[in-house]
Amino acid sequence: MNSTLLLDITTHALLHIEFCNLDKKLTITERNIKLNQFLKRAIKSNRYKRIKKNIKQWLTIAKLNDGLELLLLSEQKKLIENCSSDMHRFVELISMIESQLATKVQFANARELDLQARFGQVLVCVIESDLQAIFDEEGLMVKTTQILFVGSPEYKDIFSEQIDKSAHFQSVLAYEDETHLRIELCRL
Repeated sequence: MNSTLLLDITTHALLHIEFCNLDKKLTITERNIKLNQFLKRAIKSNRYKRIKKNIKQWLTIAKLNDGLELLLLSEQKKLIENCSSDMHRFVELISMIESQLATKVQFANARELDLQARFGQVLVCVIESDLQAIFDEEGLMVKTTQILFVGSPEYKDIFSEQIDKSAHFQSVLAYEDETHLRIELCRL
């Protein structure tokens, strides 16, 4: 359970800094200061009481090395390998898709989906607007979900490659033509 809490706090801290960075481009020093503040607030939270020592240790190590963000990224990577839930692995898969295709994955119900809304050259959409419907409180996938890709064949190949790399999920082809690919994703 402590590993899950550690993974949660690293993920939340890194997401926090990304959201702060959206408002204003932050320097490395500013990012580390904001992460430090975030973790100091977490230490006081009852939710993270059991991992208080770990968080303090990260803050101490980061103070000596002046690199809290890099430390958290490293810790998160180790924790993902050891204890991640389906939800964490799903978020990791979505991040890889976004990175490889230089896009942002959207979440929408099938009826609300705008096929013209694109970030970059492609449209990638998880056909579900509420991730809580896919995962339970423990982060286990309890329902399959579909991911739609719309774009050129070269990008479709990159998308397929990222989906196939996932050793945690199985994909089933739901629909495909030259520029569209819809897959159903479920846990192995």
